[in-house]
Amino acid sequence: MVTKKERTRMPAIGAPKPADLYSTRREIDYILLGATLILVGIGLVMVFSASYYSAMHSGNIYSYFSTQALGAVLGLLAIYLFSTLTNYKLVSKFSKIFYLISCALLVYVRLFGREINGAFRWIDIGPAGSAWFTFQPSELMKVAVIVMLAVYINNNKERVFTFKGLAGYFLLAFIPMLLVLWGRNLSTAIIILAIAFVIYFLASPYFWRFIIFAAIPIGFIWAVLTFNLERVFFGDVRGLRLETWQDPFLDPQGAGFQSIQSLFAVASGGLFGRGLGNSMQKMYYLPESQNDFIFAIIVEELGLFGGLIILGLFGVIVWRGIRAAINARDKLSLLIATGITTMIAVQVIINVGVVTNTLPNTGIPMPFISYGGTSIAVTMAAVGLLLNITRYPKEN
Repeated sequence: MVTKKERTRMPAIGAPKPADLYSTRREIDYILLGATLILVGIGLVMVFSASYYSAMHSGNIYSYFSTQALGAVLGLLAIYLFSTLTNYKLVSKFSKIFYLISCALLVYVRLFGREINGAFRWIDIGPAGSAWFTFQPSELMKVAVIVMLAVYINNNKERVFTFKGLAGYFLLAFIPMLLVLWGRNLSTAIIILAIAFVIYFLASPYFWRFIIFAAIPIGFIWAVLTFNLERVFFGDVRGLRLETWQDPFLDPQGAGFQSIQSLFAVASGGLFGRGLGNSMQKMYYLPESQNDFIFAIIVEELGLFGGLIILGLFGVIVWRGIRAAINARDKLSLLIATGITTMIAVQVIINVGVVTNTLPNTGIPMPFISYGGTSIAVTMAAVGLLLNITRYPKEN
């Protein structure tokens, strides 16, 4: 006979058990994991190749490679941690702390961080202030924004689509955007805006609102470029960058130099490239050849064929990310998967667009491949979280 006390502890018929989320756990998505690891491996090889000459003159040919390798090792540990040892719901519980710490780090880097080419993006880490390793808080901020916005929508349900809810949502997005713009990091602000827009678009039932919102900036940019108002609205520096995007040879030794050298690298690669390690443009012709313009070196050395393989691997990651979102167990995991996939896809699109001069020059690295220990470690951690979501799909 069941007592009244025991009856109160028994779950209702049909109610989900607390362990249901873990009882249906599946194997990780090995296709997504494999594509990620292949890109990381290619990135290590290409960072060493693209940075060889500049590293050689600094006295250590492995200086860039060792930093990238350290970031890759940390990224592997992060993939293991987030894909197997924890759960995306546990990560979401710390979203506010994660978000606030990331914002605080952006303030710190603007006040005390290292300035390079007029931008404040890096915090030096090392004994007695020696910069043997640097940390870039803006990379961490991108993932923090994804989780925070997903949690905000999931917790507020229909209220998020009211004016007050929408204001709160975009406040959470605009605070980090303003902080990275304060540090003169326009590229990260663009990515955060894209992430916020896509996540809200996916969650909102109001389709036409987004058509109108998208038409306004598109129309504005069209008018600026059509009537040559670049410097009026964007100032001399960014205005000149937009002008040379339309014709790099307007300033071939200045603002257009990097774009011209990038196009030379892409054009000289042909179908199958000059061969691994045989790039000419990395010999101080193409600035930042191991960073934002590493895709130009890849095409020069491995040709169009090699470039298409890289893009194909990113296509696999985007495909598996979309599949993870479609099969997500709940709205929270759906929005996190969407945000991570958007972050990677937008960075690849803009990076390739800049390298081929299809888009104006802005400093956005290619995920897993461009030089940067923080970038590769954080992006791999995001993939680990995406792998975790694939392990807990919705019940059929």
